[in-house]
Amino acid sequence: MIAIASNLEALKKRVIRFFDSPKRLEVKNFIRILSGSGEVLVFGGLLRDIALYGSGEFNSDIDLVVDCSPETLFYFFQERGALSGRNHFGGYRVKVGGWSIDVWPMRETWAFASGNVEFVDRRSLLLTTITNWDSVAFSFMDNALISDLYYVDSLKRRELDIVLVENPNRLGALLRVLKLIFDKQVEVLLPKALMYLKDGFSEFSSADLFRFQIKAFNKIYFSEQELESFRMEIYSLDPSLFGRSICLKGTTFDIGFD
Repeated sequence: MIAIASNLEALKKRVIRFFDSPKRLEVKNFIRILSGSGEVLVFGGLLRDIALYGSGEFNSDIDLVVDCSPETLFYFFQERGALSGRNHFGGYRVKVGGWSIDVWPMRETWAFASGNVEFVDRRSLLLTTITNWDSVAFSFMDNALISDLYYVDSLKRRELDIVLVENPNRLGALLRVLKLIFDKQVEVLLPKALMYLKDGFSEFSSADLFRFQIKAFNKIYFSEQELESFRMEIYSLDPSLFGRSICLKGTTFDIGFD
């Protein structure tokens, strides 16, 4: 099993190796062409999983943002007949070399557009994610890894915190946090994460969260009983400046529908 990236430089090398792989030649060419519209950055889950597991383990969607106007991105996809691939948040979803890629104009990211986060420069992206584990980006303009100085250290310590509480889909955001906890072996909840979970568990029942995870992920990451046990664990913990340890979670299996 590949160890967590030792430092930010090691993570940067993993990311470059991921996109330089012949398996992703079409993706790299797509990004090269897209870069004609503005600076392209990848952020979120891909970088997190590469940091945790290495460049060969990621097999989910790739999230890209482009520093350009919505009109520029519209014309880019119009020229390629891809306007039918709009996603739920005003971006575009395309298939490239077998990979699903979501693309947004960077300044139209919900956190910026809603006024919850002020856009100053590309580092502002780090303030738009739900958790600190996703608060990382990589620019294809200058091969820069953009993150907090202690990003990798937080992963090594398995410390989870919340970056942005506000979200247009509160249930969906909570499910993503729970999925992260159960799927990635989170061990410590920092104060903001603990309070976030207490608020979430007071708003949504374990039965509802169990049911909605199937709709959201088509996979079971936690049973209703595991959630109820976790709820009681969360309620028993008091916030601490240094975080609170939690019992390791992890029950994941695929399900199929007829």
